Amino acid sequence: MERIIAVYTGTGNTLYAARKIEGYRTVLIEKVLSGEETIPDDTECLGFAFPAYCWGVAYPMRRFIREYMAQRDNSALEYVFALLTMASTPLYTLADFDKELGDIGIALAYSACVKMPDAYLPLQKKAVPEEKAREAFAKADIRLREISGEIAKETISVAKRGPLFRFIRAVSMKAITPQRNRLSADGRCIKCSLCERICPMGNIRMSEKGPEFGSECISCFACYHRCPQNAIAYPGARGQYRGPVPSEELIRR
Repeated sequence: MERIIAVYTGTGNTLYAARKIEGYRTVLIEKVLSGEETIPDDTECLGFAFPAYCWGVAYPMRRFIREYMAQRDNSALEYVFALLTMASTPLYTLADFDKELGDIGIALAYSACVKMPDAYLPLQKKAVPEEKAREAFAKADIRLREISGEIAKETISVAKRGPLFRFIRAVSMKAITPQRNRLSADGRCIKCSLCERICPMGNIRMSEKGPEFGSECISCFACYHRCPQNAIAYPGARGQYRGPVPSEELIRR
């Protein structure tokens, strides 16, 4: 029996966190959707790991649930859990995910969250200092050991919905809808195409002039933070957060 965690990650925080859960193999959801990876039909223990975006489930994970998991035979699943990474507060994100799974007939048995360094540029224009990132990971590692132990015991614990759940969920879903962002590239670009290959939405196309940004951006800012030349700009932002895993491990296409 294989134990799998399906991961959506932007800058690498969530992939790092998912790998701390002992006994599980991690797969990027984009590779599952493309057929490069698979979730075997006899999988009995399945986890989902993703970051909170605007107090809700990140768009790629929501899409994965609706387009892949909803079409899959999930009758073999016995223990399903969610691991949420966040920079501030999860609010009702885990309850939101519980509803997403419930809508396709999957029961979520356990959910937990862990704080990670913030890479969201609209609120934090300056990249997280390396020292603060190290402190955050040290605390996260302690929390992840606790979560891993609870998952190993197949603990039952699900987040509850609170006041204004429906309203906040509706606002969140609208906020994370893919759209055009204010990203651009300057003359430092060497056309390495890393931004194109790590974009989880396939929203970047490399041309002779450099990267061209489409209208399907979800503001993960993986392209900004991972550019080896720091050639991608966002209004008012400075510095880069390189993340805890090598860029090569974030390549989706």
